This record gives sequence, C-alpha cells and structure tokens, in this order.
Amino acid sequence: MIVVLGRPGLTGDGKLARAAGRICLAAAQAGGRVELVGSVGDDADGEKVALALGVAGIGHAALLRDPAGVTPRIDSDGGETGTPLARLDQADVDLGLRYLPFCRVLVAAEPLDPGALAAAVDAATYHGAALIALIPAGAAPPAALPESATVLEVPEPDDGAFADLVGRYAAGLAAGEPAADAWRGAVDQTGWEPAAEGSAEPSPNGA
Repeated sequence: MIVVLGRPGLTGDGKLARAAGRICLAAAQAGGRVELVGSVGDDADGEKVALALGVAGIGHAALLRDPAGVTPRIDSDGGETGTPLARLDQADVDLGLRYLPFCRVLVAAEPLDPGALAAAVDAATYHGAALIALIPAGAAPPAALPESATVLEVPEPDDGAFADLVGRYAAGLAAGEPAADAWRGAVDQTGWEPAAEGSAEPSPNGA
C-alpha cells in the first residue's frame, strides 16, 4: 500500500490537484493501492475531492475536514483561491495512520511540521516502508529525515508533472522494484523532464 500525506485541491474543472492529489492519482493509475491521509475544507469542494478520490479507487477514510479552511481551487496559472488549510500536525497524521494496517511506501507530498514529520518517520520505520519526502526547490532536507529516505526537490516552475512522476515512482517501489529501476520506469512512463532549461534533474537515492 502507498500512503500519501498532504492536502489535495481541485482544478477549475474539478480534477484532483496539488501534489497530494496528483501523486495519489498517478500512483493509482500505475496500479498501486493508495490511501490518502490529509485534509480538505468542510465545504462542497471537499466533498468533490472525496468523490474524485473514490472514483479513482483511492482510499480516503483518513481525509479530515477542516471547518476553518476552504478546499483550494487551482487556476490555470497555478494560483490558489480559498483560505489556506492548516498544515497537517502530529495529531492529524497519528489519527490518519491508525486507519491503515500497513504500508510499503509513505509519501510526504508537502512540507510537514516537526511533529507530523516525526509521526511519518515513526510509521515508515514501524512498517519497514520506503519514505519519500518532497521539499521546495533549494530547501534543506529536514534533519529528522533518516538517511534512507528519498528526498526530492520539487522543480520550479512545475505544472504538476513532477507529482505524476513521483506517483509512478512510488507505485514501482510498492511493487518491489529497486529504486533505480522504479525511477527510470517512472521517467519513461511520464516522459518527464525539467521544465526550466538547464535545471538539474532530481533523482532518488541510488537511482
């Protein structure tokens, strides 16, 4: 099972958006069994996110509703509308992971606060799961991440294609492929390449 931590949103035409939503979708399309641990607003768009996840075969029993936030809508330029959702905290991650009996790959689709990250690392260690953490371009990896974690910088600019790549990579790992093979397979499947000319291609440990 692939567990994705993050806060999904919607595009203007109602498709799953933001890294968490796109990673889940890509991993499911690649044949992975996927569960989302995250949050949306307690609003109509939050219901639409839950419906889209269900239609795609993505588990969302651990999708929390934030009454103080608004499920983000992503416009054609990548901008977001709505009151920002609070970052997932330790209690959110602990609660969400209790719903899940096991995982082979755990993906932190966005930066987590220290408590939430510690809960994610503990869960990955307990399950013997591969841990993937996405961080902003140029950011330093959190010190709490173990050396075995795959840390990927999200390129700028990015139209969401990198999240698709990460989802395919996670599906390969969950299927038992070595990291190098899973990464190359994901690159081949998506045709991904850096959007900015001259930018470095991020790659996971050992790939």
